[in-house]
Amino acid sequence: MAWQAGDAETMSNLFSDDSTLRVLGFAPDEWWTGPNEFLGVFEAQSHDMPQWTEEIQKVEAFEEGAFGWATVLGTLTTPETKTPVRHVATFRLEAGAWKVIQWHNSIPVPNRQVFGVDLTTTLDDLVASVFDEEIQLVPAAGSEGTMTLVFTDIVDSTRLAESVGDGAWTEVIGEHESTIRDITTSQGGTVVKLLGDGSMLAFASARAALRAAVEIQQSSANSPFFVRIGIHTGEVIRTENDLFGLTVNKAARVASVADAGEIMISSTTRDLVGSIEGIRMAEPEVVALKGLSNTHQIVAVEWD
Repeated sequence: MAWQAGDAETMSNLFSDDSTLRVLGFAPDEWWTGPNEFLGVFEAQSHDMPQWTEEIQKVEAFEEGAFGWATVLGTLTTPETKTPVRHVATFRLEAGAWKVIQWHNSIPVPNRQVFGVDLTTTLDDLVASVFDEEIQLVPAAGSEGTMTLVFTDIVDSTRLAESVGDGAWTEVIGEHESTIRDITTSQGGTVVKLLGDGSMLAFASARAALRAAVEIQQSSANSPFFVRIGIHTGEVIRTENDLFGLTVNKAARVASVADAGEIMISSTTRDLVGSIEGIRMAEPEVVALKGLSNTHQIVAVEWD
């Protein structure tokens, strides 16, 4: 809020007055050393910038001893642009007050723009990665429980990104991720991972998971892309930041056989859901799921 208001006095109270303070802005040459340099540029930039606002989508912060760190995801809007942004900060206790000792602003860009290739973010790549032996090495502290997992994936995202351009696609993805977060939270679920054009969501209730999936499809009806969704319920192994086990693998595989704009659920989830007004189940299909033995029953979902 102080940054947006151009409030230099508040900013000076929030940031460390130590010479080791480092602040990195959005532009390549914005690397400021110490409070005097940073605050001087901050005041000048506050006068130069057009009117802008930032909507915050997510904030996470942690502390250990005399240090803390935070991550902020938001969308910065000016009269001409709307851009997803990230802020990360390191804090240090100084005379009993938390002070920023390092601050970094950044704008996310597609991996292809940086590396020339698409890195592991899509559902198909994720499906391959969850079968990796290292990823299945579960810490002993992991706990078990039954959950319903939802995997979403934007179909043919690479081609779409190339057709609309990186800037426009980044904005589309940012809005899509924000929608997924809102819907998941409203249905009592948890966003486990956001993977650019895909996501992994977890719910204690199979019915809530299905309602969330339908809402995600409905919200995408007027989007320039189609989403495919897969859902499966079963035992998972939970760690502090992730979920592991056969249920995770099967949920991803169910999503991988869904068509564009379709929701597919496993027979296990189908049995738990029962009937929901406005949602109908097609006849079960028997399919082979890559990487899993035997055949499996899956069910396509229809909605009003």
